[in-house]
Amino acid sequence: MIILRGKSPTRKKLWKILAVSALSIAAGIGVVASTPMPNVQAAAQTTVTKTKKAYKDTNLQVKPSKYPADEPSLVKGNVKGLWSQGYSGQGMVIAIIDTGIVTHRDFRLSDNSTAKISKADAESFIAKRGYGKYISPKIPFAYNYLNNYNSDVMANDAPSFHGLSTAGYAAANGSKNNKDKKYLLGMAPQAQLLNMKVFGGFADEFPNDVSRAIYDAVALGANVINMSLGQGVPAQSLTNQEQAAVKYATDHGVFVSIASGNYAHSGSINSKINDSSDSRITSYEPVNSGTVSNPAVAASGMAVGSENALLGDKSEMETMSAWGPTPEYFMKPDIAAPGNNVASTAPNNGYSIDSGTSMAAPFISGSAAIVMQKVMKEQPNLKGAALVNAVKVALMNAAQPMQDALFKGHLVSPRVQGAGQVNVTNAGNLKSSATDVATGLASVSLHEIGKTSQFSLNVTNHSDSPQSYTVNPSNGPWTETRKIDQKYGTGTVYDTRIDGASLTSDQSQLTVDPGKTVKVDFTLNMRDQATRNRIAEGYVSLINSDSNQNISVPYMGYYGDPTEEQVIDSPANQKDSAFNAGYLLDRKNTMLGISDRTSLSGLVNIKGNYTDSQIAWGNLTSKIQNDKVAFSPNGDGSQDAVYPLAYTKQSLAGVQIRILNSQGKVIRTVDSETNIDKSFSELSGALVDDMTMAVSMRLHPYAFTWDGKAYDQATGKMKAVPDGQYQYQIMSTNYNDGSKKVQTMDLPVKVDNVAPKIEKAAYKNGRLTVSYSDVGAGFTKYSALATRFGKKAVGVSLDNNGKTNTGTIKYNLTKAQQKLAKKAGKIKLTLWDVAGNKAAKTVKLSKKAKIYKLSSSNKQIKWFRQTTQLPELDNHTMNTVTTRFEPSKGIKFTDLNDNNITLINSNSKVYNATTHTLTIKGKVTNPKSKLTIVKTVNKNDKANQVKIDKHGNFKYNIQVAPTTQRGIGYFLTTPGKKKATTQTGTLEVITDNTSPELNLASSLTGNHPSGNHYSVSTNNDSIDISGSVNDNVSGVRLTINGNNIYHQANDAGFMNLSDPGSAPNPYPIHEFSQTYPLSKGVNIFTVSATDQVGNTVTKTIQVNRD
Repeated sequence: MIILRGKSPTRKKLWKILAVSALSIAAGIGVVASTPMPNVQAAAQTTVTKTKKAYKDTNLQVKPSKYPADEPSLVKGNVKGLWSQGYSGQGMVIAIIDTGIVTHRDFRLSDNSTAKISKADAESFIAKRGYGKYISPKIPFAYNYLNNYNSDVMANDAPSFHGLSTAGYAAANGSKNNKDKKYLLGMAPQAQLLNMKVFGGFADEFPNDVSRAIYDAVALGANVINMSLGQGVPAQSLTNQEQAAVKYATDHGVFVSIASGNYAHSGSINSKINDSSDSRITSYEPVNSGTVSNPAVAASGMAVGSENALLGDKSEMETMSAWGPTPEYFMKPDIAAPGNNVASTAPNNGYSIDSGTSMAAPFISGSAAIVMQKVMKEQPNLKGAALVNAVKVALMNAAQPMQDALFKGHLVSPRVQGAGQVNVTNAGNLKSSATDVATGLASVSLHEIGKTSQFSLNVTNHSDSPQSYTVNPSNGPWTETRKIDQKYGTGTVYDTRIDGASLTSDQSQLTVDPGKTVKVDFTLNMRDQATRNRIAEGYVSLINSDSNQNISVPYMGYYGDPTEEQVIDSPANQKDSAFNAGYLLDRKNTMLGISDRTSLSGLVNIKGNYTDSQIAWGNLTSKIQNDKVAFSPNGDGSQDAVYPLAYTKQSLAGVQIRILNSQGKVIRTVDSETNIDKSFSELSGALVDDMTMAVSMRLHPYAFTWDGKAYDQATGKMKAVPDGQYQYQIMSTNYNDGSKKVQTMDLPVKVDNVAPKIEKAAYKNGRLTVSYSDVGAGFTKYSALATRFGKKAVGVSLDNNGKTNTGTIKYNLTKAQQKLAKKAGKIKLTLWDVAGNKAAKTVKLSKKAKIYKLSSSNKQIKWFRQTTQLPELDNHTMNTVTTRFEPSKGIKFTDLNDNNITLINSNSKVYNATTHTLTIKGKVTNPKSKLTIVKTVNKNDKANQVKIDKHGNFKYNIQVAPTTQRGIGYFLTTPGKKKATTQTGTLEVITDNTSPELNLASSLTGNHPSGNHYSVSTNNDSIDISGSVNDNVSGVRLTINGNNIYHQANDAGFMNLSDPGSAPNPYPIHEFSQTYPLSKGVNIFTVSATDQVGNTVTKTIQVNRD
């Protein structure tokens, strides 16, 4: 199910919350399938608006049993063997960073004395931090990081159930003595849980909230962190706020388990059959199959894929489980665990059957806790990152690579199962480890490889007896193959052996003495038979006489050059377009190149009851004519600007939007972006994210927009470009090096500001005759003349083939139309060209005009009813792009975005930078409502109650730091006829009152480096504009003469959590130097630095050339 807020028909989904029952709400990489027990509150069902099949069996329920409800998972993952050795989580702590944990009977400790965090410990931490709440010995800490108040999340709060499911699967400790004979035992039943809520009403989590929770989890003493959440498809980067937080946690000895994602293979898009549960069905063959989200891509975390809980030949990966690798070909996910159709805790002491990588991640979290418990006892000197890596390596080394259940005799790709199916007891008892010599990891990422490549493994014996192994490198190399369905043109992916290729080792047998390490070298030889530009992958196996001591290590590389793929998908009107998209729009989502907006509104019918002259919105792309793509940037509100709907097959290090004139010269660099996520389907084809929906563009989703202007160096002003032909160019930079690291794709567009003309218009004897002309972009066969008779209007086809800009229409009015025209005394005519320019004319009628019965059999004249407006692009509304739900009903805030982000800079009207006071003003519809805005952490405090005057107006002040990101929760209770209703919402504010630092070279500023206006004289024919730029927060943009030539990555966040006293920007100062030609006389250069919230520093240089 897709959970919606508000009644807007265009609201398709929330960014990450997906669910398939009234019970369970899940992150997009989380639980997407859940069947509730009958005792689940019916009230939760009111949040469900759409059902989507997520797996075949829709009647799965937890039945009474002498075994725990999740017994199949415990058996498949071989968990109980460690329990029998005394390791079930005693003294361990698992932080659940999620939607919050609902109270449940199975959240208990068998012996409270085993708790690592006592009530006194928790209360001491809470007192120091000033927030948090002690719940019980099992859950010693709870806090809502999203809205910043103490919360233990009530059971009727539907968005909280996702966290309840993940927490239960990790560490529930149910009793078999329950009266209903139902109970659950998580993987680490005796471990404590930290309840850290970071998302709920908002469908996606804020990286700032996630990072704050991670740092607090470390400070509280967590041993493991579980995150069944994520967004985007980024590269690995320690400047990324969430990935940096994961690294901080692992460096401090905290294991981090992260759901890899539910977005399957990145090629599974746009297929007629891709809404089935099998997301191995791909519509095209991408170079990189990865959809692993952030922060699961983090190198030090454990990215977890989802498999089912069945055994033998029924064991298989969950088809929606995300594939790797990362954009730069690091292997992810790391491991697979039972997550498909598994049992966990549900509200009201109930249980549910859930699915998704959200469930696989807590399986590993609980498993890591008990493996770490054993490692800490046996190797007490292991600390910090070394301890975490030892646990991670053990889990991966002991995992068992799965065979493909659909294609017998074939291997499941390491890109989806990682090291393979988890075996917890074997991991805890493993006597040796095998790691990549280069990285110390239990997988080998070879990145780009040639015909031959080498890697080495260190095999280390941690036991007190010699360990002998047979080296078996023969499980590979494999590569991805597609089984083509000729009917649909799709392909099901599976792995096959690469003919002629081999992996060999320098040793076939080895014995490792206690405490020693032996290095084994491997050579991967692709040979001449292997086809370039494909994955090469497999497993190295170390076979022990005791099969429980067997070790396997996955490896992967890309044979060829991944940059050779055309990364920006071809335009929609080309046959090789994979996404069937790629075109220019105006800001009202008018698809350019077909006709004007009004004519297009008659052509499209979104209701499905099409006339002969109407087609479906999704079929319009084939109608785009490149020579008719045009706009008119004249400020009349019609097609004044353009931006692209464009898709990328790979995540990109950078994207620039450039405008070229008819001579191919770049006249404007509209935008520069970094870290653009690849385009992929969310929930098996339900939504495909275009480039503007990348996480990095969230604050400025329309930054790709060109307003038809370019810089005039003579005046120092932006001005409209001349009418003519231009190219809207998307220039991409790949994360990987290669022959085509930088690519461009051009979309033709005309600038046309000349309106068409209605040359003649006459009405006689029931016939309307109109002659028209245009000197610009003209018309197409879909163009129509809007003809209004009083309150009724029709679109009369111009009968224009698109090759001529002149024509004459002769149209016979029906009797009804003649009567309407006679009553109105006039016929109003409006004509648009394809650029959105308008001409209008009125034809007057005599009140004595007769009504004629005329033949309407002229087949050349087609007319259709003009609809009021165009349908909005599916999943491309502003709400979808910014990922927020609708504002709450009954309340309006002044100058603050409700349930959305508000950027607050030094010019803000609502923030006092001196007193650090945010003023929240607004009005409620019902003055008798009760409004609570959370200023203190306890929402019921008197200080949080807002005074509302008799007119419904309110004004409330709250302290907010000058550079921060903060969610301010509110509760609006409105009286009703029978009972009051309460809405919850969030005002998410980002404050930054520090302007960027912009310094120009002394050759430009002379003796006045601190000024903003400079003058330079020269007789040279060019000049270098150079200097440096930076900001306290990452993401600063540098613009010279209206051209965005530099944009610092904006992924580090607005708070320095590791060093609160320092600026949060980890990036160095950027030095720039640009050379510009000079015209004789005055040349004006404008240099600006702008940060994420809009603080801008501008400096101008007047250069006088003799």
